[in-house]
Amino acid sequence: MGDTVTQDGMARRILVLSDNDGLSRAIKLNLGSCLNVQVVNCSEPKYQPDDGPCDLIIVAMSSSTSEPIVALTRASMTERVGHVPLLIISDRPFKSEPKDHITHLEFPFEIHNLCRKVKEMLQP
Repeated sequence: MGDTVTQDGMARRILVLSDNDGLSRAIKLNLGSCLNVQVVNCSEPKYQPDDGPCDLIIVAMSSSTSEPIVALTRASMTERVGHVPLLIISDRPFKSEPKDHITHLEFPFEIHNLCRKVKEMLQP
């Protein structure tokens, strides 16, 4: 899947924040073979990712009532927005400027589209 390691030889780190265990497992299964994927389940009362840098944040919302920005806030990850590329998977499309480093993927999605988007976003 393209450039999957950082300059120091470590696997690129992706945080997956999701409202659905099955969805987060599918993402990890398809990306985890070549990337360091950490799943953060936002249905748990106190969820927070491990500290440390990451190369991409995926916010995967399967419910039309779930709000990506609320999930990011509860996980204390809003300060990373604008600094770390953000892929939002939801059934509510939006447009963003490439300079914002925020991309949308329509839910439900085809796995090959997820892999293509992640590859594009991780390219320097």
